[in-house]
Amino acid sequence: MNTEATRCALCGVPSNLKCAGCKLVAYCGPVHQKKHWRMQHKNECAKPYELARNEEVGRFFLATENIPKGTMLFSEAPLVIGPKWNLNEYEQRSSIVPCVGCFADCQIGLHRCETCHWPVCKPDCPGLSNANLHALECGLLRLGGGPKPRDDPEAILDYYRYDSLLVLKCLALQVIDRNRFDQMMQLESHYAARKGTQFYQEADKRIVQYLLKNFLNPLKALEEKEGKTVLPVCDEKTLHKISGILEVNAMVIPLTNGREICGLYPIGCMLEHCCMPNCHYTFNCDKGMKLTFKTGRDIEKNEHLTTTYTHSLWGTQKRREHLRTNKYFTCTCYRCADPTELGTYLSALKCMGIDGNICCGFQLPVDALDDNSDWKCNECAIQIQADQVNFLLSKIGEEVDSAMEQKASVRQMRDLISKLLTFLHPNHYFLLTLKHSLIQMYGHMTGFLTHQLLDRVLVEKITMCRDMMKVIDILDPDSFRLSLYAASIFYEQQSALMEMSARALQTGSLPTDSSVQQNYNEALHCLMRGKQVLENEMGTQQGKKLLEQILKATERVERIMRF
Repeated sequence: MNTEATRCALCGVPSNLKCAGCKLVAYCGPVHQKKHWRMQHKNECAKPYELARNEEVGRFFLATENIPKGTMLFSEAPLVIGPKWNLNEYEQRSSIVPCVGCFADCQIGLHRCETCHWPVCKPDCPGLSNANLHALECGLLRLGGGPKPRDDPEAILDYYRYDSLLVLKCLALQVIDRNRFDQMMQLESHYAARKGTQFYQEADKRIVQYLLKNFLNPLKALEEKEGKTVLPVCDEKTLHKISGILEVNAMVIPLTNGREICGLYPIGCMLEHCCMPNCHYTFNCDKGMKLTFKTGRDIEKNEHLTTTYTHSLWGTQKRREHLRTNKYFTCTCYRCADPTELGTYLSALKCMGIDGNICCGFQLPVDALDDNSDWKCNECAIQIQADQVNFLLSKIGEEVDSAMEQKASVRQMRDLISKLLTFLHPNHYFLLTLKHSLIQMYGHMTGFLTHQLLDRVLVEKITMCRDMMKVIDILDPDSFRLSLYAASIFYEQQSALMEMSARALQTGSLPTDSSVQQNYNEALHCLMRGKQVLENEMGTQQGKKLLEQILKATERVERIMRF
């Protein structure tokens, strides 16, 4: 979310004049406007969309013509990038941390930056001198750092708080480029709405007070002593505003080494949210984490360009709660408004019937856009209250989270799925989470390798894969939001199909038998689709690794089919 730009892109002078083409870039007068048209931006702003505004959503991008699928809409360099600002407890307490120069894994205590003494992957890491990477905050860490802990492991982990570095980097922008800092501060922070919330209190403890105590207060003392100002703005309120800006606008960037970092992209964060978006984005790790937005499907003239700020396989209540809590708005898109979620029943509960009479229906919210709505069976007259639904889902959610975090065994996972099928629609998003883990356990865990699976388990695995893909094909019909998720299903499905065919041949079936050929064709189709959906995941380690597995499996299947 973004407020209006107010400074000339060329000289930084306050201005309300905007580029007539893209309406995003401000210029202070005719002279700079002429210079502007001699710059590359003249071509960049000739886009098939424009910046528009209405009372309902504020600013948004509107297609000014039909835009084909796969069209590149824009590319944008980040204002700032850095470690994730919301690390979980496990990530924060790990002695393996991201290098402050390049974000590669490094061991605390092995190598340090010679200037600020924060851990690095190697003494000559190229990111240490990069003004957009560690050089941005290194001086502040050195100037205000004070004594560094060396012996107590807990004290060391408490001192090197990587989740605070992105806020410090944002603050440091004012030292090297005040225009970038001002542009960043114009992004929406929802400061007033956040104040007093759990998120505000957590940010105050783990980021704001940490930075003030360890770096900014010592820096202020040094400024007073030497009579000069390093950071013109570094008060508590500004730190909280930056925390809010990151919470609302920061985008998670997956690195090829498997880590995730965050970045701020002032144009990218202006795309409107929709739970069924028409655009998607990628990051180029080789070009400074440049963000590129593309159309995920054909877009018609006068459509809004949309992306999604939440997970496509969460149920409606969870998506809307996340958006309301973290993004400060309530989604009313057509998927959220449909109690069946486009016929997937991703949030539906099984109707328990009444007085022992079995009901084959499912409970759905009467009004999906009302969080306090009662739920009603689609087959009988039974209704249940919202608080009963919320209590049930809360308990189930705790069980699912526990199973995933504790890496439940195959037996435990199957038992939990069987139990939850008593209460939930087979397509419920809790069950999809468990099934997606189970199909990967079948074939890869000790005692459950593909060739060790019973025939009925192979059939079970294939059925789960098919059922999950039916849901994904509805929620992501153009395969640009759930690419990794879908590709892993396709890979597991083909492995089970090929094992079924191999067993059929061992028991006397011929390669030309229709059932064997059908399995071969379905397996090859899965691999072809898996390869196709991974086209937008080549910037991630997971995508590259999975594609390599799919290509090897494709060669194997094609070789078998030739003989």
